[in-house]
Amino acid sequence: MPSPLRFASINRPRGLAARAMLLVTGLMAVTAALCVGVVLLGAEREGARQQLAITHDMTIHLAQRTSEVIARGNAHILPVMIKGAVQRDDVRAISIHDAQGRVLAQAGATPRDARLIAEIAARAMQSETEIYSREGGVLTVAAPIMRGEERIGVAVRMWDRDAYRFDPFASLAPFVTLLALLALVALPITALLVRRAIAPLDQLSRFAERVAQDGHAEPLLLRTGDEFETLAKAFNRMIVRIDESMRRIQEIAFVDPATQLPNNDRFVREVDYSILHAQGEAAGAVALFELQRLPRLLQTLDPSATRDFLRAVAERLTAATRTVDSVVRLRTANDPPAVAARIGAAEFAVFAPGLSQPGDAARFAQHLNAALNQAFEWRGHKLTLGACCGVALAPRDGKDADAVIRHARMALGAAAQAPSKLKVFTQSLDREAMARLTLEREMRGALESNEFRAYFQPKINLANGRIGACEALARWVRPDRTIISPGRFIPVAEESGLIGALSDAIMREACWKAASWARAGHHVNVSVNVSALQFRNDRFADGVLRIVQHAGLAPQRLELEITESVVMEDPDRALHLIKPLREAGVRLAIDDFGCGHSSLSALSRLPFDVIKIDQQFVRALERGEPEGEAIIDMIIALADRLNMEIVAEGVERREEAAFMERRGCHWVQGFLYGAAVSAPEFAELLRRQAGEEITAIDAA
Repeated sequence: MPSPLRFASINRPRGLAARAMLLVTGLMAVTAALCVGVVLLGAEREGARQQLAITHDMTIHLAQRTSEVIARGNAHILPVMIKGAVQRDDVRAISIHDAQGRVLAQAGATPRDARLIAEIAARAMQSETEIYSREGGVLTVAAPIMRGEERIGVAVRMWDRDAYRFDPFASLAPFVTLLALLALVALPITALLVRRAIAPLDQLSRFAERVAQDGHAEPLLLRTGDEFETLAKAFNRMIVRIDESMRRIQEIAFVDPATQLPNNDRFVREVDYSILHAQGEAAGAVALFELQRLPRLLQTLDPSATRDFLRAVAERLTAATRTVDSVVRLRTANDPPAVAARIGAAEFAVFAPGLSQPGDAARFAQHLNAALNQAFEWRGHKLTLGACCGVALAPRDGKDADAVIRHARMALGAAAQAPSKLKVFTQSLDREAMARLTLEREMRGALESNEFRAYFQPKINLANGRIGACEALARWVRPDRTIISPGRFIPVAEESGLIGALSDAIMREACWKAASWARAGHHVNVSVNVSALQFRNDRFADGVLRIVQHAGLAPQRLELEITESVVMEDPDRALHLIKPLREAGVRLAIDDFGCGHSSLSALSRLPFDVIKIDQQFVRALERGEPEGEAIIDMIIALADRLNMEIVAEGVERREEAAFMERRGCHWVQGFLYGAAVSAPEFAELLRRQAGEEITAIDAA
């Protein structure tokens, strides 16, 4: 599936070369403007300098001419001389003063100019050099009139500065034209050079944009030999590492690490995808497989061996799926393949697209179930996992993956009891599940309202034919006195976890009733069944002893019946758990002996007092099966060897009771001697027995 890698949006500059060219052009324009400004400023300063020099020379010349005229005694011609000079456009006014500051001749001066000229002339008489003044755009120069070393007057010339202002633009026209031509030639060349210079940066930007859009990109190849090449190599390494990280994340998120099969999340997505694209048509079949013995096997393996064995199971399932997919489903090259996944610790699943008929789906799943039920030859061992299968169809049994898988799991729960170990989901299963949920809810309420009662079935001592013990059995008595059969509520209690609370309630009532009978003079042992959930509690022994103490019952009057399969789950733990009970005097019985897989060496180490012969072996006597008789003989011989008492349950015929008596069995119970009855009824049986000898008790 495509990588989900997505970067934040990267806004790559468009026309990066054009922007760089505009920047360079702007810099060139600013530089040119600065150059022109410097040239113009220099030209203006040069014009002012030239104007000042000309004004200075002409004022000095006027002073010299005036000195010569006065020396010849022709001072009367001074007005005529200066009148002709002020006719020039650049001359504003001319004035000649004597040593006392009197005006000898003046032309072109306004009253304001006259005042300014008088001030400058007075200053020039006191100075040894020329006096310059610039006010209001007018240049005024005053030079002393000398006769030898004597200062005899002052000559003042006033000029309009604009008349002699320098025009730099006319002089700079060739320069500006040359600058424009250079710009026209330089700009394209500059643009080309800039584009080439920033081309690697543009490639990097486009590369980043492709990664942001698609999540991946082809490696970036740059051979610039500079920082751009280094950056491109870093980008390539980064993308490779990100791709590897994303693949690893996908594996963690969607792949089972032990088997490398798709996990539950991936399987749900596959089923949802097929249902969505089927658009109401047949999407396919979901088959769930539970390997019932797998959890117990994995508990005995180290992590490495666990992974190795799970891979072997996954390979078996994958190979079988490929074979069945092509042979049973008749998949063509264009059809999507079936998908195998591991969706739980001991659960595997296969989705077969396109299967629409329950019969086809059942055949498909049956082949896979058979493959998983074949023994695994692994590390020199042959291991059988006990597979069972539940099947559901989409969209018939659900509009989405969760619903279809839930219904397949519901069928899987029913498959454990089916002879073929396979079940296809039907609406009746859904109704049964709803009924079980309703029953479970009612059971919780019944536990709170104390509707579960202990009923007691007599145990007959074959040595004297009297009631010497009883077994406490759970009965659900509703407020309307309706009694619910244990066959209905015990399986639900075991599945829902209520069996622990139910067993505790029955044990408490049984101990209280036995204690009350003992106080009345009827000393009988009471046996109570121990559920697997109770026995898994590390505080089990403390709880039992606390109940016995509170009831005031002698510990040796309580007998705990523990099934063989529960004890054999962990014999060492079982020994540790029952040791305090045995030391306190509580009797222990192993129930359903011969129905499980016992280790006789482990069993011999456990301090049990009683072995119970399961009723299925007693039924074999009724059917005349010699194997049943042989098994009973072996159990009795084993119990005798281990110095244990023997109880045969399910005795319904006198022939069976006689057989047990001949073989040396100590106790029997069954409908021959009475069904389980309420505590008051059982107390009445004990009172009747105390008054007369009986060999059998009528059923209540």
